[in-house]
Amino acid sequence: MKKKLIGIFVLMLLITTAFNVSGIQINNKIENLDNNSNIISENIYGIKDAPPKWLKGSDQKQTEHISTGFQINPPFQNAQEFKPTRNNLTAVAIEMFKFNEPPAGLQITVSIRDSLNGSDLTSKTRDADIIKYKGTWVLFDFEDITVTPEDTYYIVCSGGGGDADNTYAWLFGVNNSYDRGVAWASDDDGDTWTDMENYGEYKEVDFCFITYHETPNDRSVNKPFFNILENFLNLFPILRYLLGFL
Repeated sequence: MKKKLIGIFVLMLLITTAFNVSGIQINNKIENLDNNSNIISENIYGIKDAPPKWLKGSDQKQTEHISTGFQINPPFQNAQEFKPTRNNLTAVAIEMFKFNEPPAGLQITVSIRDSLNGSDLTSKTRDADIIKYKGTWVLFDFEDITVTPEDTYYIVCSGGGGDADNTYAWLFGVNNSYDRGVAWASDDDGDTWTDMENYGEYKEVDFCFITYHETPNDRSVNKPFFNILENFLNLFPILRYLLGFL
């Protein structure tokens, strides 16, 4: 009990200090916008890897990002190629961020396909308003489907809205951070696709995603406090021990 009380006290001190120091960073708006493409750079607050509890029941994942994303609003769509190792696909999580002030009431859809221009094998739509913080993992828990291990599939993200200055973006990593597939982008509502292996200064792009073969634990997308708490516990592992977190 004494150990946990010490841990809680230390945690509250760190949270208070972080918000005092990082308030400008959290609320920072435009860092850079490349008006010649669908790439948005933002000062993302938080860790680069997904909280451990997000990885329970996962199969494929790519969780490293460079604080930069591809916008998601018509006519832009994005896709990530992947190869499952399990024959059951239950859900997908992707890491996104809100850029400035998109219109209220927007929705974002994630679909699974076995070809970029093929029919959806399954899909899930969620309200974009849940994306409240920079670098938010969003879970798309769709109807389970059967997939073939080592075959190629695509996570296709579409919807959103707003414009280049007020939208949502899908975070990505570079330098082949996921070696079992590549990222794709479309600027004509998915009619044609361009692979992101060499996209200007960005080389071998892969979007941030997690696929699940078991039912995932839907947390933090609707509970921002727990998302912040997970970040701190990963930044300061001693707190996880003191508080008794697994």
